[in-house]
Amino acid sequence: MGLVGRQLWAQSGLTPADVQTAVLYDHFTPFTLIQLEELGFCGKGEAKDFIADGAIEVGGRLPINTHGGQLGEAYIHGMNGIAEGVRQLRGTSVNPVAGVEHVLVTAGTGVPTSGLILG
Repeated sequence: MGLVGRQLWAQSGLTPADVQTAVLYDHFTPFTLIQLEELGFCGKGEAKDFIADGAIEVGGRLPINTHGGQLGEAYIHGMNGIAEGVRQLRGTSVNPVAGVEHVLVTAGTGVPTSGLILG
């Protein structure tokens, strides 16, 4: 995911600080932590503290998977993430994040697969 992150930031001209919410592919819990670190939202080894501090909750620094993630909505390899990203931008999410301009969406982890920034 580090490769995906580097390409996303380079191609978009954005940084992790420009993203208000993220929809991270969460097929296995550890991969959520890995993505937070590899995509630059926190340092290596800091994801557990980032989460424990409430950063990923609605109202936190980076709310993630506001649609409930794959366990809460569906397990369809990224499409539901794109839909939730669009809902966040439109203000129609059931768990809206205030002031969203950019949403990061990933699909698949473990190998560099895909990611996009909606805005």
